[in-house]
Amino acid sequence: MSLVPRCMYCDATEGGLVAVALVASGSGPGWTYHACRTCRIGERLVPLACHPSDSWGGVHQWPEAVPRDLVARIADLDSTRELRPITDRLFPAAVITRGRFTPEHRRELAQSVVSAALTDLWTAAGSTPGTTP
Repeated sequence: MSLVPRCMYCDATEGGLVAVALVASGSGPGWTYHACRTCRIGERLVPLACHPSDSWGGVHQWPEAVPRDLVARIADLDSTRELRPITDRLFPAAVITRGRFTPEHRRELAQSVVSAALTDLWTAAGSTPGTTP
């Protein structure tokens, strides 16, 4: 195993590597998976610092409700810790909106939670929907 952090997708050693997952080890400290900016956008990877609070550290991808340009804006942020309360709301609500057996009134409520979380993500990214950097 190399001590130099590498992107888990393209093996790059540069390009704004950010931790995106943790792997626990039964006999040691485990290790961290990193991804470069390009791969975080292309694969829609959620930085480890803003994984939902109940995450065990596995790879998380942004839900389809999060537009690609917002994923790119988030990839450009220096710090993503403030996004955790937003992802704590976004991820469960996004799952409910896709549930086939979820009652319609719950699905509509979850969609409003997703919309509010997206607005908060845009605000945290320092822009509004549809604007270009």
